[in-house]
Amino acid sequence: MKHLLRALTFSLSLLSATAGFSQSYSMEGFTNMPKNALTPIYDSHVVRGYTMYYKADKAARNLDNYGIDFFDQDLNKVKSVTLQKARNSHFLLENGFNGNTFGFYFYNLKENKVELETYDAGLNKIASKQIDNVSKLDRMMIGQDMASTTEESNHPMAGFNLYPVPNKGFIRNRYTGMVQQGFALEMYDNNLNLKWQYETDKKEKDNLSVMVNEVTEKYLVATIARKSGMMSQKMTFFIAAFDIETGKKLFEKLVEASATEQLSMSSVNYDKTKDEFLVVGEYYRLKDKPFVNTSMGFFVKRFSPQGEQKVAKFYAWDNEVRSLLPAAAKASLAENYVNYIHRVFRGGDGNLYLVAEQYKIAGRGASIATSALLGVTTVHGVVGNMLIFGIDADYKLKQVEFFAKDKSKVFLPSGAEMMSAGILGHMIKLYSGFDYQFTQVSEDASSFSVAYFNFDKEKGEKTKKMLMNAVQTPAKKFTVDQLDVTSTKASHCYIYPAKPGYNMVVDIQSKEKKMEMKLVKLAN
Repeated sequence: MKHLLRALTFSLSLLSATAGFSQSYSMEGFTNMPKNALTPIYDSHVVRGYTMYYKADKAARNLDNYGIDFFDQDLNKVKSVTLQKARNSHFLLENGFNGNTFGFYFYNLKENKVELETYDAGLNKIASKQIDNVSKLDRMMIGQDMASTTEESNHPMAGFNLYPVPNKGFIRNRYTGMVQQGFALEMYDNNLNLKWQYETDKKEKDNLSVMVNEVTEKYLVATIARKSGMMSQKMTFFIAAFDIETGKKLFEKLVEASATEQLSMSSVNYDKTKDEFLVVGEYYRLKDKPFVNTSMGFFVKRFSPQGEQKVAKFYAWDNEVRSLLPAAAKASLAENYVNYIHRVFRGGDGNLYLVAEQYKIAGRGASIATSALLGVTTVHGVVGNMLIFGIDADYKLKQVEFFAKDKSKVFLPSGAEMMSAGILGHMIKLYSGFDYQFTQVSEDASSFSVAYFNFDKEKGEKTKKMLMNAVQTPAKKFTVDQLDVTSTKASHCYIYPAKPGYNMVVDIQSKEKKMEMKLVKLAN
């Protein structure tokens, strides 16, 4: 696939053969680490290793040391690089790997600059770039990122991100305007030369924000939110596609418009097999209210690269879906849950799979009025069960899998109760409220596993943190693997994809100032 990565994979296999399969690694001096500081490295669907960025011991009075460690898929440390930065000056906004190059995105607090650095697959430095034009709005958004306690690396409709472009470079987002807000996207090649820039029109009447859904070899796929002013709470959502070579916006399309149903989209993806863009969401009667009234079902729409709608298929709970649902899943439909689509992918059988998690909002009615008087919020999201939908090449629903788990809560900011169902799902993701972790697909796409947490709440016992893996085998049968990852020492526990048949667990033990990485084997 990528000659550099192939060479790297070969060198890693040699190192593993000589060093042995460690399967675990620990480091001293850690009190905290954001989840995005550790990044899996993929070759196709398979994890081949990891990079980890961290603050190391002080270099000198005016300097800090930062480390970049490179691990193979068995957690053998292959290489380590030390960076020196001015003391207490740099904050890591994001990092990523595009198939042959690593990218790191920093904010320089002392000089009010953003900085990009790239390294090749052997962690040899390629280039660095400083960008001076950090606007007041950019600084406000960076401040929110720095103050955030979220474990998520991609902040919906907010934050600063670095998006790897397969083999070609990286894209960063920024904000324009202040009273009239817009956004900009900039692509840099691996040598950090600016390749193109897209910026919203200064004459634009609406306030605009963007969420990048996916970056492929051909397209950047995004959701654009429009509202009439900064104080307006009503948002209208459009899907958009940009040409990855030129930055040209190919189309911007309103998806939720319908004269017969009320639509609420939750995911946008690119289907490489058909060269189409896929939108998934739920639909309601025109006068219904999400979370008060149950949705009628879910929809799938497909669009061409020119923005032409090719397919609009609706799946009703009471018709196509109900006959495939187990009894426990049917009961959950009556609880006014909405499904958030975490992952959409095509299996080796040609079927399209949608990985979903239920959510709803609580704290409505009298509690909202009370919280308004007190100046606090009692609004919280409730996260429910996991679902997997399978749709064949003719758009027929063939499979619905249901995985029950204990309910969990996430507290939301004031005003969340006014949001649409789709944007509320993104808000819960922003606040790390979902239990879903990731989906791993086998190299030939004949099987896959979905990893998620279940907080097991047995009456009279302490809550257990269970790592669950719902695994579909090549025989199209599902099994569920579970592992107790409850820890009395760890203040943070992160889960990452790993080599086939494994998950990678990271425990941050703040009191002991220790970080532990370990591979855990799945039973199935």
